[in-house]
Amino acid sequence: MFIPTPVAAQEGEAQPAAQEPGGIAYAVTITVDGGEASLPDLIAQSSNLKALESDPPSGPLGLVRRAQSDFPRIQKVLNSEAYFGGLIDIRVAGVPVANQQADEQASAAAAARQPAPVTVDVQAGPQFVIGTVTLVDAATGGPPLVPIGRAKIGLEPGSPAKGILVIDAETRIVDAMQNLGYPLAAVPRRQAIADHSSNTLDVTFFLSPGRQADIGPVQVRGAEGVNADFIARQAGVKPGTRYSPEEIRRIRENITDLGAFQSVRIVEGDEITADGQIPLFIEVEERKPRFVGLGASYSSTDGATFNGYWGHRNLFGNAEKLRIEGEVSRLFENSLDDLTYLAKATFEKPGFVTPIDDLLAEARAFRETPDAYTSTGAGATATWRRRFTDRFEGRVGVEIEHAEITDAFGTNTYTLVGVPISGTYDSTDNKLDPTRGIRASLQAEPFPKFLGSSLNMTVFKGFVSAYHAMDEAQRFVLAGRVEAGTIQGPDTIADIPADRRFYAGGGGSIRGYDFQGVSPRLPNGQIVGGKSLFVASAEMRLKITETIGIVPFVDMGGAFVSSTPDFDSNFKIGAGIGLRYYTAIGPIRFDVAVPLDKGPYDPSVAFYVGLGQAF
Repeated sequence: MFIPTPVAAQEGEAQPAAQEPGGIAYAVTITVDGGEASLPDLIAQSSNLKALESDPPSGPLGLVRRAQSDFPRIQKVLNSEAYFGGLIDIRVAGVPVANQQADEQASAAAAARQPAPVTVDVQAGPQFVIGTVTLVDAATGGPPLVPIGRAKIGLEPGSPAKGILVIDAETRIVDAMQNLGYPLAAVPRRQAIADHSSNTLDVTFFLSPGRQADIGPVQVRGAEGVNADFIARQAGVKPGTRYSPEEIRRIRENITDLGAFQSVRIVEGDEITADGQIPLFIEVEERKPRFVGLGASYSSTDGATFNGYWGHRNLFGNAEKLRIEGEVSRLFENSLDDLTYLAKATFEKPGFVTPIDDLLAEARAFRETPDAYTSTGAGATATWRRRFTDRFEGRVGVEIEHAEITDAFGTNTYTLVGVPISGTYDSTDNKLDPTRGIRASLQAEPFPKFLGSSLNMTVFKGFVSAYHAMDEAQRFVLAGRVEAGTIQGPDTIADIPADRRFYAGGGGSIRGYDFQGVSPRLPNGQIVGGKSLFVASAEMRLKITETIGIVPFVDMGGAFVSSTPDFDSNFKIGAGIGLRYYTAIGPIRFDVAVPLDKGPYDPSVAFYVGLGQAF
């Protein structure tokens, strides 16, 4: 009987004595006949003779013992790669190491001041394949009590009987039992029998599923500043919830998303209670409650932006978040009178109604001075967010804003009272550097006069972006984005507050053009914005090394006077190439772009620097 196992370091194995002056040198040659192309390297990596070749043993006997220690190491490699009939021959100066004359030959080589020749010859023989795969109940010896489909085991008859594949199959069997609600499921033993007449390996797994269970009482360990009862509530475990690894993962993410913890660990109880429940222990390590930060970005068309913030992760003891921040932008490319300022405070109350509901509040004061307008005012928003799944959330809220706006049509004061409603879907694998998945959002915000708005207006906005890794190592990622919007209600652009119109162009829109530069203009060239928007982008993200990447890209679209995009009136294309430096917090981005439809107001080239991918 053979039990295949993967190649692994031999812990606790005796090592040759430390080198003494005048140790016996040797030269080892390893030859492998047959087997897969990777087999010689695996054998060489497992060999003590090879690894310690530059560290000679103290004498001939030490060399022989070192050579003998390679037998079990190489045999383990052969077994793990399913060569159960392999032969190993190790010789010192032509004499098998099992022969007492081996050390004499080594002594003779040392006396001649020549490295002792050591040869390792391996005859791999045929690679065994999987024969039968049998599941047995460990307690009764009969058929398993838990139904497990063959597809979930993953061992196909006729496939190479490598040890790692057998171990992976055992892991999948345990996962399958746990997914059916058996938290203490295990495979206490397996039996693998090699049939040398047919070169097959018959494998039997003995299953011990234990009892099926629901997730039982939840207890919290390690909480200090955050209320332990609140943490248990946010786990979101409903009575009668069947145990599954997916449910455990969801609970961990629910607690991690609170943002107050350095680490979150879910520990399952050792026993199932009499009423069929498995206790859970949520072990948390809290982060420091207060934090500060600084940020900066730059583009040759938009100027530089600097921001700073202070925040608290656990304001009242239930992971409430407060963040106060300030920002100044359009630096170095504009006069002091044309800078943009923002002061903002945001508050988040998790578990507002149920564990999946959050209350979001924001108050802001601002002065915006893009080329199209100057806006000074203040506003506030209160939003109820519900996280329906880990990928989809919906929001509904109330927004109030009062601003004085000066643009090409004069100076006007507006009061807007809106009801923003939105839905967001995100299946990407990384916020700053996604390699797969989709992001999508759709928002509608009516501003009716009966609520106090200066005009009846409804703004619709939406975007979708998609990411696809073209190789398993995720070094080639194709990314695309489409964004669109429309404003319904006002008859003309002049009736719409300038800061609510649509604009295109710049680092977050169509690269190669000025900020808001691909937008409707008056005959004198002054930007006025539009009633609709369409922007599309495509990137090929090529990772050259672990830290360096290049990104060729193309952006296109524009903002339009009409309430639906009119591609004949103001549609432009920009293209360029970017450099990415990948860090632990996300890629640092440097893009260079040129306008392919250069007009009289467009730059010849534009540069952009920031953190994270462009979209």
